[in-house]
This record gives sequence, C-alpha cells and structure tokens, in this order.
Amino acid sequence: MYFLDLKSFHPTTGINTDNHGKYPFLESTHGLFEPDDFEFNFNRSFPFEEIELNEGRSFYVSESNLLKLFKNARSRDCKILVNNIKPIEETYTKELAGLFYDGYSEGLTHFYKEIGQTFLSLDLKQKRQALRDFIIYCHTNLYFEGFAIPEVLYALGYIQGSLVKGFQEYSNLKDLNEKEQVPPVFNISEPESKSKVPVEREYEPESVPSETEPIDSPVRIPLRYPAPEIFDLWCALLDQELCQLMQVPQIFGSEDEIKDLLGGLFKSEGRAQIWSGNESYYYEMAPGYQNLLCLLMHATYKLNRIYLKVQLARYCELLKSNFSPFDTIESVGDIQSNITKKKDSAIDFVRKSSGTYAKKAYEVLRKVPTYILRP
Repeated sequence: MYFLDLKSFHPTTGINTDNHGKYPFLESTHGLFEPDDFEFNFNRSFPFEEIELNEGRSFYVSESNLLKLFKNARSRDCKILVNNIKPIEETYTKELAGLFYDGYSEGLTHFYKEIGQTFLSLDLKQKRQALRDFIIYCHTNLYFEGFAIPEVLYALGYIQGSLVKGFQEYSNLKDLNEKEQVPPVFNISEPESKSKVPVEREYEPESVPSETEPIDSPVRIPLRYPAPEIFDLWCALLDQELCQLMQVPQIFGSEDEIKDLLGGLFKSEGRAQIWSGNESYYYEMAPGYQNLLCLLMHATYKLNRIYLKVQLARYCELLKSNFSPFDTIESVGDIQSNITKKKDSAIDFVRKSSGTYAKKAYEVLRKVPTYILRP
C-alpha cells in the first residue's frame, strides 16, 4: 500500500475525481480517453517519453492519454477538445503540464518514503520483487480519464515520478548477483534523518602512521590539509538542491552531523580542530549517493596528498567500510578503478546547484590539483 498522504488518491480505489464538476473535461478528437490494457513491460530499456517544458525543465511519461495531452502542444493539428466543444489552447496545456511537473518532481524526491523503510534492508532478490510490485502498482493507478482537476494532475505526476524512479532502481538491480551478507540495516522513513551503525575497530595503532605506512581501514586517515576546507567540501551533503538534482533523499541535516562523519573518517592534524575523533559509522544511504561520495573522497585524497602520501586505496576502503551505496561493489579495487569516472559526473551536479553548501564545496573543488573546472 502506497501514497497514503497523496491528495486526490486512495490507496485501494486510486485517483479520486469526485470534484470533477468544477473543472473542464478533456478528450481526444477520436473519442474518450481509455485506460491502457497492457501490462508494464519490464524488458524495455526505457519505456517512457520525455516531455520538455520551458526553462530547461522536463519529465518522463508512460501513460498514453497524458502523452496525447502534452504532445498536443507540439502539433499544429490540435487533437484535444475541452468539454467536447473547442480545441485546447496551448497556454492551458502548459498550465496542466506545470501541475503535473510539480507532482512528478515530488514523486522522484519521496520515492524512498513511498516504497517503505524496510526496502533497503531486503536482500537483492527481495528488492527486485518489491520494486516490481511497486512499479506495477504505479502503472495500474496511472490513468488520466480526462478530468482536468489540479489535484488530480499533481497526483498523476507524483505517481509517474515514482514509477520512473522505481524503474530506474529496478534497472540498476536486475542484473546484479547476490553477494555475501552485508551489515544489518537500520533505516528510517524521514529523509532528514540518517541511520548509522558503529563499526568495531579491530585495533588502535600505537602511534600515528608515517607518510609511507599503510593505514588499515577503518582506522582514520591523518588529515593535514586545512580542515575547514575539507569540512566545506563535505557539507555538500547538506545541500538540499543538490540532493534534488541527484534525485536522492537528504540524509544529513546539520553541520554537526557532517563533523561526526568526518571525525570517523579522518584525524585532523592541523591547528583548526573542527571535529574530534569519533567512532566510525556505517551510513545507510540511497545508491544514488555513490558518485557524490566518490567525488568528496577523491577530492579529499588529492588535497591531502599535497602534504601526506597516503594511497588512494585507503580512501576507497573508507567508502567501502562506511557507506551502503558501495555494498554492491565487490572490492576496493573496483571502487578505485572507477572513482575518477564517477566523480566527474558528480562535479556537474555540484556545479548546477545554486545552494550555499554546494557553492562552497565547488570553490574547494577548484583548488584540487588536476581538476579543471568552470569558474
């Protein structure tokens, strides 16, 4: 059962159009809108069509009647009628598309809330089945009958966004193989919170490792680059707009939480002691965080390497030991071999965000040796 808080929608009866008398009714010049009579095709690579709005906004649609409505704006021959009398105007079509887009964006953002807090604790086979059930539920309830009720357009957009995100997750998981048992997951439903499980240390070193000594994970890596800038870099995790661009729920909610995170990963050796030594924690996060975490860790490695020659593999061990998005990657070597490519895609998201935290992080990234970034 999903979408319990979605207006104009009931979990068992679907879209509610009881308020239809106050709003126009739309139909095709070929007749009334009919529901799709086919099952969702899980074998198609991407069963959606993109609809572009102004200002660079766009969304993906799979429901046939909504496609007829939104694609009609591109056609010279209008094929949508309002109240069975007059052709729909382009401005009204764009207004309805805007309502749909608002719901669509929220559906993408709240995907993990809707699919439930137990999802991330399931094994791979169970996750695939849960996603299939969720996708089928969305597909079944995604039907535009023709009632141009604002709340209905929003609700349909919300369901469509949830379906797109669910299919994306399913596509990423369907060809993976089950691996060894991962640590137990403690996840929450609200995106503002995070769950973390202490990672036991097998031993504590008697002294701080030298520049050439290996650092065994999860022992913290000494950090000699100025801690305030590393802190600004990792505060990108607090940027709400950045999380929306990456379509992931925001996990961290305060700067103190970022300090706790850094305190479990790095031992600051500079004068500015922004964080103290903390327990290492296992952070349960959405898979979509993987690229951003690769960027933050790789940039920290490059900046710290100016002062301390610690191998990149040690930083990758921290990713593997502390963050759930790397559960599906078999080895630290695999993380290391792909970290450069993954961080490049994350840089673009940080650059596009207008949030304060993302802007500060981008300024730090511009100082990273070998990074060539736009002003």
